[in-house]
Amino acid sequence: MIPGAVTPTEITAALELGLTTLKFFPANVYGGASALKALGAPFGGVSFIPTGGVSASNLHDYLALSNVAAVGGSWMVPVAAINAGDFETIRGLCIEAVTVVNEGN
Repeated sequence: MIPGAVTPTEITAALELGLTTLKFFPANVYGGASALKALGAPFGGVSFIPTGGVSASNLHDYLALSNVAAVGGSWMVPVAAINAGDFETIRGLCIEAVTVVNEGN
């Protein structure tokens, strides 16, 4: 389980509990990669896993940050595809995400 925190107060509370890896959700609502970049200076020992608004189009913005441990997103596993048993679509979206990540390295 990765607890979530998006405000400096929440991050400080998490640190007081000894937590150093936090979910940042919904990332797009709380400033996205720009916010995580800004939080990097005062919270240098914290790693974030942004979710919410993360997609293949902005994946690199997040992964370029040293305080981002990983990203998550439902864009790779749409509910409609799951309900329809359309695992080929899910497979294709996952391959696309991995390709985007590999192109950035």
